[in-house]
Amino acid sequence: MLGIPYCNESRHRPCLSGLAFCALLTFSAQPAAAWWTHGHSHITAGAIEHLPQPLREFFDEHGDYLSAQAASEPPGSHWIDIDNYPSFFEGNFPRDYDDVVAMYGESHVQSQGTAPWTFAAYIDTLSDQMAAAVDGNDWIELLDVAAAQAHYIEDLHNPFHLTRNYNGQYTGNGGIHARYEGEMIVRHLDELTFSPTSAEYLTSVLDFVFDGIDLYYPFVADVLAADDLYAGLPTEEYYSGMWNDTGAITQVLFQEASEAVANSWYTAWINAGSPTTFLDDNADFDGDLDVDGADFLAWQRDPSVGDLTNWQGNYGTTPTTIAGATSVPEPSTFPLLGTVGMLLVASRRFGEAAVIVKRSPS
Repeated sequence: MLGIPYCNESRHRPCLSGLAFCALLTFSAQPAAAWWTHGHSHITAGAIEHLPQPLREFFDEHGDYLSAQAASEPPGSHWIDIDNYPSFFEGNFPRDYDDVVAMYGESHVQSQGTAPWTFAAYIDTLSDQMAAAVDGNDWIELLDVAAAQAHYIEDLHNPFHLTRNYNGQYTGNGGIHARYEGEMIVRHLDELTFSPTSAEYLTSVLDFVFDGIDLYYPFVADVLAADDLYAGLPTEEYYSGMWNDTGAITQVLFQEASEAVANSWYTAWINAGSPTTFLDDNADFDGDLDVDGADFLAWQRDPSVGDLTNWQGNYGTTPTTIAGATSVPEPSTFPLLGTVGMLLVASRRFGEAAVIVKRSPS
């Protein structure tokens, strides 16, 4: 614990009550989003390599666009001030949104940021869109959601998006947010490389997120200690020292952020039924994971759904899925988030007006 006083102050944040989201106008002077544009694009590009085929092929084909969009700031609170929850340090912080509200109250939970639950809602939304997609064009349209989803979990791998002391303002480290996540990263981006792994299905998205917070929050103290050590040095000496002391943990954060992005895309895909309607030779025109007479009827109603020769050549088959995927795991459920919609709220980094976006199956 950094000796940061428990905060009970009221900040205007999005209202999330019961089974409905409401939007507020909110303004703040908080600093910009984590990892800057360079870092976000870099992590998102690295995530693609962790995906299985045929999903990787599609994401790789659109990797430049996806990486660029992930660098854009989606609306919403991209943080959680976890150190304003005493139960976090006591080891009994609840992870379900309703349980947290029951313990601390709606206004307090909203004032501390809702990034974990918004990220979970993005996965639900992306899964809905993947399931509803009937062709490659539909998949291209869902790339923006995939990019925003990536941005959120990448932010949750930045220690300064996990603390009330997000800019070092309580410990005499003012400006550390930009120095660490931006200026230092820009100078050493080429040294932050990724080791390909295999994307894993997330049986509980919220457990995955909060387990990560448990691991990454202590890095706040490490970065602040380095900042104290090298404060006052000439600019390049300062950043050289910072990298020497924090480069290793930053490499861990980037690697695990890239894996988390891939895991979340993969989980959305599995929950959608592992559709392959993005493939050029797709013949499953109605998206029900087999090629039969119903697909021919779908083609008759709308020939633009695909090439009839693909249907003729694949009749009686099932679309390609990943090797070994003989069953689809039960999707994670988020009663609050999955029922009513995806919350997109004003960013404390830019003071944007809050927006609510209703989930759609397409």
